[in-house]
Amino acid sequence: MDTLSSLKLLDAELERLGVERRLFICGGAALILMKVTSRSTMDIDVLQPKVDQTLDQAAKLVAKKLGLSDSWLNNGPEDLLRYLDDQWEANCSKVYDGHALQVFALGRKDLIKSKLWAACDRMDDIPDIIALKPTQEELQEARSWVLQVDASEVWPQIVESCLKELERRRRDG
Repeated sequence: MDTLSSLKLLDAELERLGVERRLFICGGAALILMKVTSRSTMDIDVLQPKVDQTLDQAAKLVAKKLGLSDSWLNNGPEDLLRYLDDQWEANCSKVYDGHALQVFALGRKDLIKSKLWAACDRMDDIPDIIALKPTQEELQEARSWVLQVDASEVWPQIVESCLKELERRRRDG
């Protein structure tokens, strides 16, 4: 999926419908729009607002035009909002400014945290963390945060294993 083209079409659909939206996103699409990575993604993860009927209708029209999944614009990671600090919105950066659509990406430190959390479940997110080029201090902060999001007895071992794999891949380049 071409993330920018998808947003431009979504912007045009929203403008045609006479509505405006501000989206706060995370995940691969945020990294692509921030020019941190050039990889592709199949969706855009919206933290806020909830994808309502109007936004969903516009997104489905875009999906049809581009041959995307109907769920290419989704609230899949909304659980993340329970763990972000109260200032998370202030740390976001505008990554798209259209006529009827503005899109903001989660802040860098929050992206590192959320990507580390995701990497603990699936190692596919490690390249995204590497692309963000976190400092040791940022990784330590992310580690502390990620350790708090799961109370499972094995969670600390999973987090440490993930960090070791991240370090190995950073070192091996």
